[in-house]
Amino acid sequence: MRYPSPNTSPDARAPDRPAPVEGGRDDATPATHRRRRRILDLDAMVPMPFALVFALAAMVALALGGWLWWLTSGLGDPRSTLTRTLTVGVPFSFALWIAWLVTSIAVVQRLGRTLVPVDRLLREAGLACWPLFLALGMAVPAISFGVGVLAVGGWLAATQAALARVAGRNSRGVLAANLAGFAIWCVVMSLLASGDHAIAPGPFVAESIWEAVTSQGIVVVQ
Repeated sequence: MRYPSPNTSPDARAPDRPAPVEGGRDDATPATHRRRRRILDLDAMVPMPFALVFALAAMVALALGGWLWWLTSGLGDPRSTLTRTLTVGVPFSFALWIAWLVTSIAVVQRLGRTLVPVDRLLREAGLACWPLFLALGMAVPAISFGVGVLAVGGWLAATQAALARVAGRNSRGVLAANLAGFAIWCVVMSLLASGDHAIAPGPFVAESIWEAVTSQGIVVVQ
């Protein structure tokens, strides 16, 4: 910090103030407002149909990643498994994603007394499905399960960020709301992966593979 010379009169020194430090408290609020305004402008540019189609395409990628992993197991008919995954697993996943968002809205409004705009949340959450495209990496057998978990975990984190932006980062219950909705999606997807129906997408196919192996009485001897 530069100090005035001792020879300067008190009257000349009085009006001087140190310049505000960049990124400090004086300009933090305008910068935050500008950043929020850019987010709102970008959100307004994204049409609702595009966000929903983007989310659906991401879930198809998740299903294809799980199916590519299923191919390495050598179990079942690959064509029928792919058909069931795309025609049943993906629609269920999309419907449960909507239920996830509805649950999150209900919990946030209940705990945080915050009104959540549904249309904006759908656009934000739709774009937040981008981590599901990582599930295509499940085609690599050695890292299939890890990539699937990474894709779903990244999806959860991106949805959390989207919900926090829409509801307000200071709103109560945002994390609990997101986890409650995600729990519904996970439980039903796990049910779809159990039994003889390998229709759940992504890493849930691991449960289907295990069910198929144990039902056939296959024992691995080391």
